[in-house]
Amino acid sequence: MLSHTRKQIEEENLKLEEDLMSKKSKKKVSLGLGSGRNAVAIVQKFFPEVNAVEDAKSDLHLEVTPKDNATAQRRSHKTCAMAVACKRKEEADGVIISLTTAYVVKGRHAVRYKLPENVSREVVSFDRNGGFEPGEYTLKAPSVFHKLGHVTGSSTNRTTNGGVNGPKHGPYHSTTNVRTALGSRMVAQ
Repeated sequence: MLSHTRKQIEEENLKLEEDLMSKKSKKKVSLGLGSGRNAVAIVQKFFPEVNAVEDAKSDLHLEVTPKDNATAQRRSHKTCAMAVACKRKEEADGVIISLTTAYVVKGRHAVRYKLPENVSREVVSFDRNGGFEPGEYTLKAPSVFHKLGHVTGSSTNRTTNGGVNGPKHGPYHSTTNVRTALGSRMVAQ
């Protein structure tokens, strides 16, 4: 009886995967595969009504003004200077800005952008009371390798010690005195 139950579960899982793949091939936006589920969950922490996230198809050019700087709040994903400028330009219901990713929310739908390094540095500066330099900025459409659901590499032959010659990277450094990471359990509303 137990093997029959496992077989049923495997068949149901296969059917669900096929269903998700067919929806994906029709370019429907849903919870998707891979990091798409995480993206929806992240946005829902700030905007619970959102049920779909998709990657931007083109870059978003916007201007941060001194007024955006003056009305913004430090260490706030939803009301930092970049979020205020983006919400104004896109006439959005809301915006979420992290150190590497931005979500523009309109109704029950969110569009995901990547922050270039210059914007990330301004966000860090702003959060540390240095202000956000007024000017023109660009939020980037995710590259092919950063799109939702994209899987990189193989899950096989991975080592836990970084390879034969030890770790490939130096010690980990976390940027402090800035807003929390979006995937963190500590994300403030």
